[in-house]
Amino acid sequence: MDARTPTTRIPGYSRARLERIIAVGNIVAMAIGLWTILLPTHFYALVVSLCFLLPICALALDLRTRGVLGFESRRGRSPLSLALIVLLPALALAGRAGIDLNFEAYTLLIATAVLAAAAIFALFWYFDPQLRGDRNQITTIAMFALAYCYGALAFADVVFDPSSGRETQTVVLEKRIHVSGNVKGSSVWYQLKVDPEASPAGANWINVQPDLWGSFHRGDSVCVQRGPGLLAVRWFAVALCAD
Repeated sequence: MDARTPTTRIPGYSRARLERIIAVGNIVAMAIGLWTILLPTHFYALVVSLCFLLPICALALDLRTRGVLGFESRRGRSPLSLALIVLLPALALAGRAGIDLNFEAYTLLIATAVLAAAAIFALFWYFDPQLRGDRNQITTIAMFALAYCYGALAFADVVFDPSSGRETQTVVLEKRIHVSGNVKGSSVWYQLKVDPEASPAGANWINVQPDLWGSFHRGDSVCVQRGPGLLAVRWFAVALCAD
């Protein structure tokens, strides 16, 4: 190593090793982020789980190295920056939550996500003083916290809802892949059309997870499930009836 290159004196970690770890992490984050958005019909549960776990691993590494790493996101950022590793999966997680999940109202979910994001930001502000004078890194942490909290809390509300909820049987009238802005759109919704009376608030087009969309066909008998939510945010989804 060049004598002029600063070293990172952390037990078990040299600067060169940290740079290699972050370089690999950047590649993994880009792959997961792009896969989650562009190929959601394959390995859906796995990539969503990785979007949740990868930022946690990056933050654990930051704690392990005692604040040596940073969150610089500008062009030509430091090779010790975790910005890409935390931001891309968080944005992908929030994107999938916003596109795939259905909630009867979003006010409580958004408020909870903002409060959780504020708590995360406050922890960074307290334990990492170097952020206080860097607007770029402050912006990175704020974006990460908001996106990650929304995505993580939305999925937690649905996936970990302890209630069995209730079901209303109906029929698939139509199915479509809806693209915002037509062919130049940036968001893709996989949707099923059902009887409005079976869906909360008359929402006859209901979003479904991309990996499940192919299992539904026009004329299929399905059930619209409703749950109170782990966080008291009421959700609904289309599923094949148990019988």
